[in-house]
Amino acid sequence: MTYPPDGSGGYPPGGYPGAYGAGGYPQGPPPQPPRSPWTSPAVLVAIGAGVLLVVAGVLAAFLLIPSDEESADTTAATTTTPEPATITSTVTRSPTPPRTTVTTTQSPVPNRPTPTVTGADWQGFVTGPRCNAADDPAVAIGQTSRSRVVICQVGNQTGRWYYKGQAPEGGIELQFPTRVGNTFEARNGAVRYLVSPASLTIVEGGSVLTNEPMLAYWSLPG
Repeated sequence: MTYPPDGSGGYPPGGYPGAYGAGGYPQGPPPQPPRSPWTSPAVLVAIGAGVLLVVAGVLAAFLLIPSDEESADTTAATTTTPEPATITSTVTRSPTPPRTTVTTTQSPVPNRPTPTVTGADWQGFVTGPRCNAADDPAVAIGQTSRSRVVICQVGNQTGRWYYKGQAPEGGIELQFPTRVGNTFEARNGAVRYLVSPASLTIVEGGSVLTNEPMLAYWSLPG
């Protein structure tokens, strides 16, 4: 078999149609265009994961940022209070003076008389009459059915006395009575008051106004 010289009726130039390409090699289907790397599934998954991480970070930042009041409280709580300054002072003490021993001597208690008349002490009757000053002792005390009498000494002045009497009509005080034996006599003008272990006798002129027997009597030795 011969090929037509003009090629008509035979195979086209280049060999068999669709079978071989230039150079005699078989010719396949045309190649597909190259894919973009951003369309890869792995890349898309990585991008999605990154977006999720960014969103999660933003939410966490909003949740963790404290409010103004909490921030102020936290700042106040964490503020360190400065310690007060230490001031050191030096005190110089004077030497202690030597002790002085003071010896106190108590005065002896005076020997007070002890009357034997009921309701009386060393200054007269507890409910009156009584000697005036705190250191005036009684030298004679007498009681009748209606009267009470006390002869008092002025302090420690022996022989200087005064008379105090009390009756339902009232009381009387006379200065400078005298003593003869166991009888004291006080005068009030023309009236005389005679006090003895036996009685209280009141005399005016030559008349006896009253004579009251003693129910109780006590006196210091004369």
